[in-house]
Amino acid sequence: MNDAAAQAQSLSALLAFQHTLQHCKSRRELQFAIVNDSHRLLQHDQALLIEPGLRGSQQLSAVSGLGEIDLTTPFAQWIGRVARWLEQRNEAQVVLSPTSLPEDLAADGSDWMPAHALACRLAGPGHQPGGWLWLGRSTPWQPNDLALAQWLAENAGFALWGWRSSQPRLRHIVRGLKARPTLALIIGVIVLLGFVPVPLTVLAPAEVTPVHPTAITAPTDGVVERVLVQPNQLIKAGEVLVSLDNTVTRNRLQVARKTLEISLADLKRATSKAFADDQSKSEVQMLDARAHEKAAEVDYLVELLDRLKVKSPINGVAIFADPLDWLGKPVQTGERIMLVADPEAVELTLYVPADDAIELDIDTPVRMFLNVSPLGSIAARVTQTSYEAVPNGENTLAYVLKARIDEHTLPRLGLKGTAKLYSHKVSLAYYLFRKPLAWLRRASGL
Repeated sequence: MNDAAAQAQSLSALLAFQHTLQHCKSRRELQFAIVNDSHRLLQHDQALLIEPGLRGSQQLSAVSGLGEIDLTTPFAQWIGRVARWLEQRNEAQVVLSPTSLPEDLAADGSDWMPAHALACRLAGPGHQPGGWLWLGRSTPWQPNDLALAQWLAENAGFALWGWRSSQPRLRHIVRGLKARPTLALIIGVIVLLGFVPVPLTVLAPAEVTPVHPTAITAPTDGVVERVLVQPNQLIKAGEVLVSLDNTVTRNRLQVARKTLEISLADLKRATSKAFADDQSKSEVQMLDARAHEKAAEVDYLVELLDRLKVKSPINGVAIFADPLDWLGKPVQTGERIMLVADPEAVELTLYVPADDAIELDIDTPVRMFLNVSPLGSIAARVTQTSYEAVPNGENTLAYVLKARIDEHTLPRLGLKGTAKLYSHKVSLAYYLFRKPLAWLRRASGL
């Protein structure tokens, strides 16, 4: 009675497994069921599914207990070599142990080879080869286990063959196109359009910038007291742009002048005594040197006091954001406050995203569409390219390019827009699929 109940339970498990294989909704679900649900039939520790790959190779497609596998791991490479060795033996079922493998496979797989392994060939109708089912455990395989494993492999192989045969093949597609000549004509036209040459282009943020701007910097450490010009204001050479707080410098100048007066008085007194006092003669040279030192300090402070009023060295337009950003702000020597540039000498600065970079040479055509005038465009040509990408302030990298404007009417400094750069000609298919292919390559590592 117990034997009958065990047989009934085993038969029920076989039918349940077969039902599971027949009702899988995807090939991936079928692969998962073969290596995991088979544990109820054969008490294995590990199950591997090995299927034919490209060019007749054998590769790992599913592992029990794992949702995703990495074919670049040493284990996946080793099991593929084992599968190729099994193909050479031309047997339907092979019982394996660590000592039954060739020396090179046994040595490389010493960490992965189970104590008792069983490899069953997966075959479809007509004994078409379909890969291997690899089962491993710590206890030996019994005769009834071998028969059950063979049944399991035959059903799994037939199910996998069914999914492969259900996938569209080229001859089915050709037969369908012959039945629908209009559709075939449309597809043919689309394919031919894919070979039409078009210029390879890329879009990049751009702005109008000065060609040779002059930097207005802080002449010394200090605090900005006033900004005397407005952004984009026309200015003349010598005009005061920024004034720094002069309180400390002015006080130092007053002290230096007073000290100079004292030094000159001491020098005059020692000179008058020198005619009758030999000691005063020796002091004259020292007091004269001190007076010259104080006079030089006064001249330096006078010059520094004048430099605290920062002036424009050229005619042009002031380029900066907002005067209020600088009021009361401490600055260091050499810190840039603004730019002064000739409004008639402008160019385009382009920021080509690193992910969208294409081959761009000197004299490459450019069309810029300003944000203030989206219906019009500005013609330009690339004059300078950068060899490395730099941060562009938006947490991305970009190549910075310069372009010469070919228009007679120049745009105003500071205007921004989008530039379209034209490279060599490519096929329309490459133009459309360049970015998807680049993304696929980065994602897959191929």
